[in-house]
Amino acid sequence: MLHAALQEFADMCDQPDPFVFPELPDEAAAALDQFLEDFYIQQRYGIQLYRYYRALDERAARHRPAPTRLPPLQEPPF
Repeated sequence: MLHAALQEFADMCDQPDPFVFPELPDEAAAALDQFLEDFYIQQRYGIQLYRYYRALDERAARHRPAPTRLPPLQEPPF
């Protein structure tokens, strides 16, 4: 009896197999795939992506018309 209890305890301390993955719903698998892809891309190319999108924003800001001020209201709105 004691030997059986010790055997169960020993099994709890074994390292899990890192290549055994749990079953996931399709949506969870797709979300995990997207997360890992984004994480890898951000880690590897994050600075370059930042520079690229910043340059796009600056170009768009140069071509955007200046904001216009609305004339003051002559009457109260309500």
